Amino acid sequence: MTSYPAGGMVPNHPQNSEFYSHSQAKVLAETYYKLGHDLYTTILPLLNAPECRNEDIWKLWPAFVNLSFSCEIILKLFYENDNGKMARGHRLYNDLFIKLSDDSKKIISDITINAMIINGSKNYTYIDFCDDIIKSENTFAYERYVFEVVPGRSHSLQCGFLLSFARSLNILSKGLV
Repeated sequence: MTSYPAGGMVPNHPQNSEFYSHSQAKVLAETYYKLGHDLYTTILPLLNAPECRNEDIWKLWPAFVNLSFSCEIILKLFYENDNGKMARGHRLYNDLFIKLSDDSKKIISDITINAMIINGSKNYTYIDFCDDIIKSENTFAYERYVFEVVPGRSHSLQCGFLLSFARSLNILSKGLV
């Protein structure tokens, strides 16, 4: 196994795609998902506590930056599988999801809709899915800079959706070649 000295550079070895490889992209996506999921599930009880601390609320943003980035990587893997080239951009809906094949969109939306229903959104539909992914599409870009909040220009996190969407995509990514 290769070891890297502290502060050393990790070499960039692209293979047959713009990702290092699909297997490495899956590792990155799964790692960002686990970091986001674990952080969120750790702070959720604190957020529901009678005396929630402001510092606990601020931990939401790194959780959802990681979850959203995981989604971005996997949507780009789907796009590359569908089109043979790399997608650009961070917007989950406009840059990535709508550019997927109909089959990929159906698989992704179906598993996410089912997850949302299982998680308590009983009448969750494809329209709800599209609304949520549109509301969430800039989470990665916006939440990285949440500390630069401009009064009057806020947006909401779609916590339940992003958690379910990231989990669904990570499950589906295991079947991507």
